[in-house]
Amino acid sequence: MEISIELSNPTGNFWIDNGLVVLYDKLGEGDFEISDVLDRILEELVVETGNTREYFDRETGQFKKYRKKNWKYPTNLFIKSTPKVEKTKINNKTVYLRPPQYKLKLEFKKKGVCDICGNTDYVTDAKMWMFPFSVEPSRFSNFYSGLKEGTRLCPRCALSGLATYQGWLWKAQGRDKLHIFLFQSDLKTLFKLRANVFKVLEVQSEIKGGNIPLEFSGNYIHEVNLGLLLTLMKELSSNESILPDEGKRILEEIFGEWDVETPITLFTFSGTPGKAFNMDSMMEFSEFRTLYRLYKSWISILEEYSDNPHRTIVNIFKQFTRREGNSFNTIWREYISWAILELRDPAKYIEDYLYDARAKDENPEALSFGSLDIFNLYWKEVINMDEKLMTVLQNFGHKLGKTAREANDMGILYSLRNAKNPDDFFRVLNDAQFRFELTIPEDILKIGKGEKIMGSPWIRVKTLLSIYAMNSYLWTKSQPQEV
Repeated sequence: MEISIELSNPTGNFWIDNGLVVLYDKLGEGDFEISDVLDRILEELVVETGNTREYFDRETGQFKKYRKKNWKYPTNLFIKSTPKVEKTKINNKTVYLRPPQYKLKLEFKKKGVCDICGNTDYVTDAKMWMFPFSVEPSRFSNFYSGLKEGTRLCPRCALSGLATYQGWLWKAQGRDKLHIFLFQSDLKTLFKLRANVFKVLEVQSEIKGGNIPLEFSGNYIHEVNLGLLLTLMKELSSNESILPDEGKRILEEIFGEWDVETPITLFTFSGTPGKAFNMDSMMEFSEFRTLYRLYKSWISILEEYSDNPHRTIVNIFKQFTRREGNSFNTIWREYISWAILELRDPAKYIEDYLYDARAKDENPEALSFGSLDIFNLYWKEVINMDEKLMTVLQNFGHKLGKTAREANDMGILYSLRNAKNPDDFFRVLNDAQFRFELTIPEDILKIGKGEKIMGSPWIRVKTLLSIYAMNSYLWTKSQPQEV
């Protein structure tokens, strides 16, 4: 029995289509025997563990050593098929009579309609390893089929389901978390992306705990997505990119500002690796062009005073962590990454980080170089903050933080941060006015319909002022004192 491999007939399923691309990459276009394709896939999915074991060779009557094998990590979290090996007892000890041979059995005995591609062909009942992300939402982590009557796969889809393990991108955060990335588009785009981008990055980069370099990673799903996307945008925009011209061209198509016939989507699955993969979160991302336009705007403002604006952007996001024991808590970076990828307001999470983490460090420092520049641009262009209002808030916030530091009074800043309503907010401003002899700008004292100040919700105005003030306080505190 044969399967046909080519790139003009996608199934529309991200898992199966990625496998089709792997088969095309490995074998080329044409018709191939199922058994030959299966053997070729298994050759690369089964690897030596580095350990040895003995078996008893009946022909020679001697014990011989063999190299132990297992499914390649992290494929072994999904494929649990173990070889059945003939055993015997010698001196009351159970021993193998030959080295285990890793195989996967596929049986196509009856005709039917494939649940993935819709073709009528001989079909097999799908196993977890063929189609692991067809899940019942209520039993999300256990890989139960979303189809109550089971899933039937034709030979092409079944073998593609197995081949996908060679085409996914993955990053492990130690033993705490495993992230799996898969892209979905037309098959030709996926093939070009695999051949000219991901395989190049995998071969030419030093990667620990994964097969794709990320600018940063952690236990959470949005931060690793932003880390991956920043890696790709760097390769697209940098003169020092390691990608071939075709790799940069395909990234230009994905991140470019022109329309393409088939958009691309990034699927990410995160979970805990153990005896199996316990999935706890999933996300889709497709706003590549919007994010890249924002990235280019950041590059544009930073390149005026940074020799490496991309690295500055990376360092800005990397800072939103805090060491706790032997590990880092990255929850603030996760929330801020979520806001950026979803085009939401990150202000609350930046405020939380400044007050709950940065200000409580043994030697607290202000936000890193360029931070307020890129977030000010974000608030203006994405959140549509009034530029005049932002200037007023930044100037007054700087003065408030500096004065509070000189008075060694951080309490006023926490009162500002904790204001629950407009009355609380204005009460804190009034307190600051008399305590520090400051003049409060009239623009932020005028609240209108819908509790808005110059078109922005009062809570956003309060939060930005709180950020500017605490950042100024920490910056002033870190400066050498005059003698």
